[in-house]
Amino acid sequence: MTEEAHSSRTKAVPCARCGALNGAGFDRCVRCGQALSTVARSVDRLGARLDPDALLASKLVIGLTLLVFAAQVYVALRTRGSEDALSALLRPAPIDTLRFGAVHVLLVFAEPWRLVSAIFVHFGALHLLGNMFVLSWLGRIAEPAVGPARFLLTYVAAGVFGFVASMAYTLLFDPSGGALTAGASGAVFGIMGLVLGMLYRQRNPQWKRFALQAVLLNVVLGFAINQANVGLLINNIAHLGGLAVGILLGVIFARPVRVSSGSGKSDLGMNVAAGLGLLTCVASLVLAQLSPTWRELQQSEERSSRRAVQTGAVDFQTKR
Repeated sequence: MTEEAHSSRTKAVPCARCGALNGAGFDRCVRCGQALSTVARSVDRLGARLDPDALLASKLVIGLTLLVFAAQVYVALRTRGSEDALSALLRPAPIDTLRFGAVHVLLVFAEPWRLVSAIFVHFGALHLLGNMFVLSWLGRIAEPAVGPARFLLTYVAAGVFGFVASMAYTLLFDPSGGALTAGASGAVFGIMGLVLGMLYRQRNPQWKRFALQAVLLNVVLGFAINQANVGLLINNIAHLGGLAVGILLGVIFARPVRVSSGSGKSDLGMNVAAGLGLLTCVASLVLAQLSPTWRELQQSEERSSRRAVQTGAVDFQTKR
């Protein structure tokens, strides 16, 4: 054996899975695709499909939504005092919902990230609990079927498109300019649509029952939102927009998932996209806090309040 051949043999790396010899610089086994280098192993860990039965995405979404609402209530109590506690819980002031990311047609072009942040903002505890109750029910059905990454992407995409649909309707058909709107309803209906689309694609007769439930939920949640002084029609448009996106993604995700030759669990693209989606959600909530819009409105309210107090004092002194 020549010295050159001996050197080549000593540099060969055996694959732990199949035993094939690979060059020292190979990232993956030439025979079975097993990760050999640190980089390849890291990619596999990132691409591994997370345990769908753990409901990680559902818990993340619900936890973030509850955290935002708790912050809404805290800010309202700190600003207005404990005597306004009931209003902070059941009927928060528009300025507080705007501060945390609610959206209006007049703001959507200047601050488009509100289409994301508004998913996590709610107009009171009843509005919040209704959406989270339905989401927790749907999450147990949808997330194990498609995995956390696809579930999260559907939730965010449906929520955003729901608000886009409601803004488009307002611009085209509502001369009044619409109302401030927010809430997870469009995203929740997206998850309903996800299940519906998958059932239909798989020719499961249960899709008809889910379609009926979607209609009933639209009526019930629409009524609840109306009671919370949010525009009923605009939010129903958001419901329908989110439902449509969910059905489309359900049909797509019902197809067999392609896996790479390197790993049977590879879901790298979806995991990266879901991670970026989650970062976008958090970034939108941070941008809402940094937005000058709610600060200017708050200062305007404070000036109006001071003028009202001063006017009242003048009137009182005049009457005396």
